[in-house]
Amino acid sequence: MSRFKDRVRRWLGLGRRSPARLSAAGAAQIARALESTEEVEFDCEQVYQLVDQFAEAVRRGENGAPWMPLIRAHLEKCSDCRKELEALLAVLQAAWV
Repeated sequence: MSRFKDRVRRWLGLGRRSPARLSAAGAAQIARALESTEEVEFDCEQVYQLVDQFAEAVRRGENGAPWMPLIRAHLEKCSDCRKELEALLAVLQAAWV
């Protein structure tokens, strides 16, 4: 549950120790995130365990959507994991040039 609280605090632009004050924009962002929640989803930890395999597939030019749809769905919603993938792809690209 604390990971969820940390994510909500990050969405709201609050630090770990800051008292939570919910603005209208923050409430709207949380509502959008809840509306886009699927029955089955990967969390950041699950994506992190598989992102290297996913990055290799993307580097080879494979379409990752059918290969790992849960990772693709998570990356569309999570900027932190998306940045991790982009950094990994940059390293892989530099290694294969």
